[in-house]
Amino acid sequence: MIQRLAPLAAVILVAMATAPALAAPIEAARSEIKATFKQFNVPVTGNFKKFSGDVQFNPAQPTDTKATLNVDTASYDLDDPEYNKAVAGKDWFNSKAHPKAVFEITGVSGTGNNLQATGDLTIRGITKPVKFPVKIQTSAGKHIVSGKTQIKRLDFEVGADGEWGDTSLVADEVVIDFKLVMPAK
Repeated sequence: MIQRLAPLAAVILVAMATAPALAAPIEAARSEIKATFKQFNVPVTGNFKKFSGDVQFNPAQPTDTKATLNVDTASYDLDDPEYNKAVAGKDWFNSKAHPKAVFEITGVSGTGNNLQATGDLTIRGITKPVKFPVKIQTSAGKHIVSGKTQIKRLDFEVGADGEWGDTSLVADEVVIDFKLVMPAK
């Protein structure tokens, strides 16, 4: 009996090892996305309060990781209602015309904790490639994907018009720092 089941067990193990990763929804309540810029050379950090997406992650094949993240641009919170209204406005995110920023991880390279993610970031309808270090951990039944990258806001025409286009007032560089939590399936 055991000899007849051995080939079946081998097939099941191979299928499990080569199965595609399942997409897991991001748990927004446990996740965070921050963007930090400098205004008059003073760091200013805000948090995006509304975002959703999913991550395909297989711990046995981290290089096959894929992810899509949709960020509500009007949810950028600087802890001041007037500032929040301004950054959602036409001069900055133009959230009425561009309500979502989209980030897609299209690939991950490297091994262990030395991983590099590549993908596309779309803000205000402008898509640019990005590459940055990423860390993927599994703990307490959750996968945690974290990373940090720097972009140039003017590449996406964020605050490009008028006085805000002057990078001595608001620096062009913006650091995006994120931690995405999802169930380990």
